[in-house]
Amino acid sequence: MTGVRFNLTENPWLPVVRLNGATDEVDLVTLLTQAHRIRRILGQTPPMTVALHRMVLALMHRAYGPVNAAAWADMWRADSLPTPKLPTDRFELFDNERPFFQCPAVAQVPAASAAKLVPYRAVGNNTTLFDHTVATDQVRLSPAEAARWLVTLQAYDPGGLKTPYAKEKSSQAAPGNGMGMVLIESSTLKETLLLNLMPYSPDDGLPRTTDTDDCPAWETDPPRPEPDARHPKGWTDLLTWPSRRVWLARGSGDDPHVDQVVITPGTRLLGEPHDNEWMAAYRRPKISEGRAKRGQAPKPRYGPWRSVRLDAHRGIWRFSQELLLAPTGAAERHWQRPAALDHVAQMVLNDIIPRDAVYTLRVFGQQLDDNRTVIEQVLEETVAAPVALLRADYPVAGPVIGHSIELANHVGSALTKMERDHRAQFRAEAASSLHLSYWPRLTDPFDVFLRTLAQALSASASPVSVTEAWARQIRTIADQAAVRWAEGSPRQGRNLEVAGECYGRFTEQLDHEISAYHGHLAGYIA
Repeated sequence: MTGVRFNLTENPWLPVVRLNGATDEVDLVTLLTQAHRIRRILGQTPPMTVALHRMVLALMHRAYGPVNAAAWADMWRADSLPTPKLPTDRFELFDNERPFFQCPAVAQVPAASAAKLVPYRAVGNNTTLFDHTVATDQVRLSPAEAARWLVTLQAYDPGGLKTPYAKEKSSQAAPGNGMGMVLIESSTLKETLLLNLMPYSPDDGLPRTTDTDDCPAWETDPPRPEPDARHPKGWTDLLTWPSRRVWLARGSGDDPHVDQVVITPGTRLLGEPHDNEWMAAYRRPKISEGRAKRGQAPKPRYGPWRSVRLDAHRGIWRFSQELLLAPTGAAERHWQRPAALDHVAQMVLNDIIPRDAVYTLRVFGQQLDDNRTVIEQVLEETVAAPVALLRADYPVAGPVIGHSIELANHVGSALTKMERDHRAQFRAEAASSLHLSYWPRLTDPFDVFLRTLAQALSASASPVSVTEAWARQIRTIADQAAVRWAEGSPRQGRNLEVAGECYGRFTEQLDHEISAYHGHLAGYIA
């Protein structure tokens, strides 16, 4: 071991927000034992926030299990989490032989600036994303900063060419880039962590596809320097996936810091994400109607599984079915919610979690360019998660939520068509911005819709008033957006006349869509 030590179980490095709103940094042991006094982990970027949660969840699984629902319930009822027994020697950031989440064998590779660890720093030909630093700027990271970015890099590093250890330069984008990562959030970090901590027992194959040799990265020997490819051994293996071979080069002097880093290609992830990744939602979009047998309706055909991802312009709430609802019957063929929600729903049925609880789904994403080598933007959104909707005993919830989202989509398409028809009259090619007056304004009303729908179902009341309120919100927000567009500058002469005609056709379509919405739901609710 080097003379300078930085142990993640003893030295503060995890950024947190206390219950009183104060920010702080804590070590791993303090994070867990004081989780009931902490509001949340809050990283410098959304990818960092969720990457740190994933690492902590892997640690909790190995320290606590819990082996079954009963053990989980005991932890939920307790005032605080127990002090974990950790292999502290595996959490030394600067150890020569077993440095945390690193590969000492690549230390011989020429090192680059520590800016390579931080995606918003410009390095080489990369463009800046969040600030205006350049490659010539000297970057000195404290051990705490380096540890945070190291964890983030393993989960979210873009793909592309890396400095090779030997010959292999190509790297696969780290697993977090391909999906919206979902975190169930409560009012304290203790509850948040437990809500995302499913029963874990490798001997029993829990969670699904977890083998007996599953373990997080720090429990194994450092990986060989050459890149490889394999299937995950289980859940904690995937939570700490070694997508890169990394070596943190400590700067000279008494002040411990990291000023250089080696990053080479790591382990490529094999297998289908929906069979292994439990913090994401998936769907199979309908691609066609199959051939119908005589006297029977045609059966739909579905495409391959796709992860639910964030979109900069349309809210993640549009995938509330996939995020919240338990698929039943035919729905099993085309969506899969995050696995932790299945566990939460069971705890509600077991009367461990209150039936009127409302949590928040916090969804994190990182969007890459078409080549999957450059970060274009990072995203974070929330969706209300009333536990009443997580249970499978309200079959009407699926159709109501599904048709309500379809109404928003159809009206959004009508707005787009209104503007497109107007541009076609004048052969204009200007990009549309009308969606910015529509989609962002639906996020809060949809949260209210989900909460009031859950209240109605729990009270065995008809959700008609809930769907009517949602339709009124759609009408108001869409019409206001259309009016602002129709009256927008410049509007005069023939331009104004055509805008008015397009607006008139839009209002007719709006009436039609809302009428059809109520008609679709008539068979489910009264």
